[in-house]
Amino acid sequence: MSTEENKALARRLIEEAWNQGNLAVVDELLAPDHVPHHSLIGQQPPSCELYKQFILRTRAAFPDLHATIEDQIAR
Repeated sequence: MSTEENKALARRLIEEAWNQGNLAVVDELLAPDHVPHHSLIGQQPPSCELYKQFILRTRAAFPDLHATIEDQIAR
């Protein structure tokens, strides 16, 4: 996959899952054993479902949340 394709996937995850709340895109774009790298997940086994729950909780806590990608760097 090219650098530009990788960047497009990352943008799509942010726009669709985080900004629009379309959690189906998580299953489409991430591996089933996706390991999120942030401290809020804890010691639970990695999964797309866990990541979706994190998105839901974050969006519920911050209903006006909107992520804007201003710069993107990839190799």
